[in-house]
Amino acid sequence: MVIIYFNNEQKEDLQFLQELSFEVGSKIVQVSIDFFKGNYNPKLLQNVSTKLNLPQLKVERCVYALSYLFTESSKLSLSKSDFLESVDAISPTKEIEECLLESYQKNREEMRRILSEMSLKLPSIDSLQWRLDVQISSRRTSNEAKPVYLLKLKTSDNRTVWFQADYNELESMTNQLEIALKESKSQHYKRIKKYIK
Repeated sequence: MVIIYFNNEQKEDLQFLQELSFEVGSKIVQVSIDFFKGNYNPKLLQNVSTKLNLPQLKVERCVYALSYLFTESSKLSLSKSDFLESVDAISPTKEIEECLLESYQKNREEMRRILSEMSLKLPSIDSLQWRLDVQISSRRTSNEAKPVYLLKLKTSDNRTVWFQADYNELESMTNQLEIALKESKSQHYKRIKKYIK
């Protein structure tokens, strides 16, 4: 069972729904869905709060808290029972609870699509070229030779990145990449990846 936990501020903001009639509450839920989809207009929020004769700050905070609820529910792809269990923390009226559930179920796939489009897409490495430079001797210094690696990375977004590293830095980078590779094969990573998709 997966449940969304709210901090105290969010609970307080969402409990504002208890004071509202079904019509008013459903309007605020619809505004929060529009906010999530990117159709946010401050004037619309102001109009809603004026029309409903409610303080604008309270309505705004409630919309943000509802957007958090819908975002987290969509990320985790909550079932009906898990969603209702999460919503029980704010003790809404039965009608508001049904409105929240209906809005979530109706918009869940679109919200997941929006979240996947918003996810961070990092470029991958297409090619790696390297060169080893060593200063063999110098009249000014009698220190031992320190090899320097010059690396050229070409990424999938057609950028070229150059960087220079000595052996210790290169070894440290290699160790960090090996740790990251091991992490990507762990059960914890697989669980997180499942919820992000």
